[in-house]
Amino acid sequence: MWFITALLFSSALAKPTSAPYLLTQNRPFIIAHRGACGYIPEHTLQAYEVASYMSADFIESDLVPSKDFQLIVNHDNLLNETTNIDLLPQFSNLHTTKTIDTYKGNITETGWFIEDFSLNQIKELRAKQRLNFRPKHLNYLFQKITIEETLNWAINENLERIKKNKKLLGVYIELKYPKYFNSKGFPVQEMLLGVLNKFGVGDLNSASEKCPIVLECFELETLKYFSEVTDLPLVYLIDSRIGSNQIEEYSTIVHGVGPDLGYVFDLGLDGTGFIAKAHSNELFVHPWVMRDDILPEGANAEEMYLKLLYENADGIFTDFPDSASTYFSTE
Repeated sequence: MWFITALLFSSALAKPTSAPYLLTQNRPFIIAHRGACGYIPEHTLQAYEVASYMSADFIESDLVPSKDFQLIVNHDNLLNETTNIDLLPQFSNLHTTKTIDTYKGNITETGWFIEDFSLNQIKELRAKQRLNFRPKHLNYLFQKITIEETLNWAINENLERIKKNKKLLGVYIELKYPKYFNSKGFPVQEMLLGVLNKFGVGDLNSASEKCPIVLECFELETLKYFSEVTDLPLVYLIDSRIGSNQIEEYSTIVHGVGPDLGYVFDLGLDGTGFIAKAHSNELFVHPWVMRDDILPEGANAEEMYLKLLYENADGIFTDFPDSASTYFSTE
């Protein structure tokens, strides 16, 4: 890869952090967005296993609460797009319309919502590929999972890695709509911290030894709360609805930012200077999300990954961790 090595070792240092698993390495971190969801139905143990095999540094888990206060791994609280819920008549009575208070504002949606289901009911569902143009041959084979199952799998994976003196796999955790769920009686922040402490990864030292943990959220208030009760690394997710002018404020609360790619590249795919600005405020930058099969017109995956290297991104969320591993290789 013609100019990668020079770029890697000239990268600007991001925010100094005491998290050993987020210190600068010789390539950007590969964060498997919902697992290897370009190939496998998202947020399943199987998608995480494949991502691990593809050299991901972290697997990402989005969390929403069930009716019986279990944290379910799903991109949001709707079950329509990721499960076979519409094929199961026993749950037809739970079909409803809700208005959700999100960082985007109020959103009205119709379907089946995780918070109306018990964990036992959710275990009756089977996962499917969200995007119709991606492989469907594994639809309806895998269960939905909890964060407890995710951590149990990741920690056991790391026990094997420790035996082989290999780098630990991390879990990058996002709470979805915490303000909304708090208003409905779900203390999701405390629920998550309870699970992390139960598995012995609730603080930086223990996470460094067993399973690297990063906490991310689109809601800054939740990250402020976490900054007061845990020393785990925190990442503020931002998109076009959230301004970048307050980056100095973010840097007093979080260790890093996760901007959408529109912050990193303009329409001509030239760098915007956002990453350099974040670095100057001692924030590491993990943009989202690289989808090899959904690219700007005229672009190709290799070009996009190389541009991320050129812009000194510290990591990338990707649906295709194998591509990131290939294009970030120094060999």
